Amino acid sequence: MMKKIAIITARGGSKGVPGKNLRAIGGDSLIKRSVTAARNSHIFDTIVVSTDDAEIAREAEQCRATVVIRPPVLASDSAKSIDVVVHTLEEYKIADGLCCLLQPTSPLRTEHDIIQAYDHLNTGNFDSIISVCECEHHPYKTLIMRDDQYHPILQQRYFEQPRQSLEKAFRINGAVYLNKIDSLLREKTFFAGNFGFFAMPWNRSIDIDSEIDIAIAELLLKGA
Repeated sequence: MMKKIAIITARGGSKGVPGKNLRAIGGDSLIKRSVTAARNSHIFDTIVVSTDDAEIAREAEQCRATVVIRPPVLASDSAKSIDVVVHTLEEYKIADGLCCLLQPTSPLRTEHDIIQAYDHLNTGNFDSIISVCECEHHPYKTLIMRDDQYHPILQQRYFEQPRQSLEKAFRINGAVYLNKIDSLLREKTFFAGNFGFFAMPWNRSIDIDSEIDIAIAELLLKGA
C-alpha cells in the first residue's frame, strides 16, 4: 500500500508572534488545527510534526501526532520548508508514496481543502498540487523598486483599468503542498514533475504572521 504522510512544520522561534504555533484560534492551537484537518481528511496513515521545540512536541503528542525533532540548522529563520520535509522523509526512510506539507500558519484550511487537493492530484495525473487563492490586490497594479525608483511591474496603463477588466490573478497561499514523494526527493522542490494548482477561497487562506492576522482569523472563523 502506498505510504501517505502529512508533515506539519512548526519551529519554536517566531519573532513576529512569539510562540505562534501554540497560539489558539477558535480555542485550538495552530498545531492542533492542522493535525485535526489532516486526520479528518482520512487520507494519511501517518501525521508528523517536525519541530525543534519541546512545548510544541508535547502539544503534537497530545494531538496524537508523531514528532520528529529537527536539527538546529533546520530551525533558523533562513531554513527552507522543502529541506525540513526532506529531513522528515529521510528520518522515516520513505522514498515513495505521497506527502503533504501542512503549515500550521494556515489555521482555517480544512480537511475538505486537503481532500480537494488529493482528488485533483489523482484525477489530473499530477505529481504535485499547490493551493492558491485569488489575489486581494491585482499584481498588475503593483510597483517594484529598482535603483531607488518606483517602476510598474508591467505597464503603467494597467493602473487605471478597472479590476473587473483584468484577468483573474492568483497567489500561492501556503495552505496545502501535496507531492508524490519520489519526484519531490528527486527535484528537491514542491513544484516537482507535472505540477498543478487548486483554488481555495480567500477566507480560508489567511496566513498567520502577526497579531492582526490572529484577530482576523478569529473573526473569519466566527463568520464561517
